Amino acid sequence: MALKKFDVPDIDDAITEAKDEEQRKEETAQAEKIAYALEFFTKKAPDILKHMSGMVSQLDARKFAAVLRKELMNVADEMAERFNSKVEPMVKRAESADRRVSLPSLVAYILLAIFVWLIVFVVTVIYANTKIQSDDLTALIVLFFVASILSIIAVIYCHKKFKW
Repeated sequence: MALKKFDVPDIDDAITEAKDEEQRKEETAQAEKIAYALEFFTKKAPDILKHMSGMVSQLDARKFAAVLRKELMNVADEMAERFNSKVEPMVKRAESADRRVSLPSLVAYILLAIFVWLIVFVVTVIYANTKIQSDDLTALIVLFFVASILSIIAVIYCHKKFKW
């Protein structure tokens, strides 16, 4: 069974009138607040103007301008020093960057791993040349190549995983 919507004009008019009345009350309250604020200001304005005129008469425009100019010069000098202290190192880095070749960090880590394994390999071959037979020397060479390839793979993995 569906409910039907009944249109009752008397109830709709009563709701509209109630909303209008509520809106009028809010507007009246706001107008009263504004009137109170204006009344308070008009009572206090002469006192404020008296105090301001006394303060203004004590100020000397030349003294004020001199103090303001001095403060502005101090601030400008301080800002210039701060700017130069930040810009000079950046300019030096930019000038030195023209003379060098930068490598990506991944390439640097791979080169470091290869260099370490080459040092270990040379030391081991020198030692093995005096103590080990040639068959064992071949196995040792293969072992170092496999170890260096595994370390390069580990460096690439760590670089991508840990954002070196």
